[in-house]
Amino acid sequence: MGDRTIDLNQIEAFGEILPDVPELSSHQVGWESLFLAYYQQHPGCETPKSTFQQHALEIIDNGFESDHDRRLGERHFSHRLKEGEICFCPANTTHWTRWEQPLNFTIITFELDLFTQISQQMFNCDRLELIPQWQIFDPTIQALVQALKADLAAKCPAGRLYGESFGTSLAVHLVKNFSVTCLKSPNLEAFSQKKQKQVLDFIEAHLDTDIRLEDLAQIAGISKFYFCRLFKQIMQIPPHQYIIRRRIERAKELLKHSELTTVEIALACGFAHQSHLTRHFRRIVGISPQKFRRI
Repeated sequence: MGDRTIDLNQIEAFGEILPDVPELSSHQVGWESLFLAYYQQHPGCETPKSTFQQHALEIIDNGFESDHDRRLGERHFSHRLKEGEICFCPANTTHWTRWEQPLNFTIITFELDLFTQISQQMFNCDRLELIPQWQIFDPTIQALVQALKADLAAKCPAGRLYGESFGTSLAVHLVKNFSVTCLKSPNLEAFSQKKQKQVLDFIEAHLDTDIRLEDLAQIAGISKFYFCRLFKQIMQIPPHQYIIRRRIERAKELLKHSELTTVEIALACGFAHQSHLTRHFRRIVGISPQKFRRI
């Protein structure tokens, strides 16, 4: 009997390999090209021998360890899983695992096209070869995954752009570090001043909406992978942080020059609710919106 092939970007498919229901899932959010499932206190179990249609990344939470066995492709190994440990399973790689103690862990899957586009458009590479990885301890991956989980737990108050930006950064990091293919440096001259102005004007005109990374990249006429890198290089700040700061500036204007309530101002500036506005306002301005209005 051959390995079963599983489409991990369907939330129902996780039930074929893991008996518990995830605590968090990006199923309802609609992030493009990636999917996240977070499990808490999942009891020890044995997964079926299978292959995945997507690239899969597994990250163990801090504070959790367990004895375990695993098969990745032709390799079989046994060791104690450590907190913060990361395993990467490329698509179409035979996978099986068994662990004993309860674990908190995150699984993130990526569509193959995402990695292909990154390798072609950012690194001018037509053939991408990814290799299985285990016993990896990478603070960059851990920080990006934590940001994605925190955004999901907060119900994505900044819209899809925040999660998709971190997901794209994570995918680029994996392509750069888990590939055996020689990658070339990207062309960093594709974002003209005219296109920059068009992107910034679009952001200003749509601050009250759920701005998508794909929309901004299309205006710039480049891929979203190029866009994230070039925007940060030019503006010295990632696109999602730039948008939050512009929303705060819009809120400051309305607080001083309108009779709108704080709730109305939050919605008019693209924040999910008043507390979302207040949290970012305090972080950036240093005081609450109410106190700013009284000054």
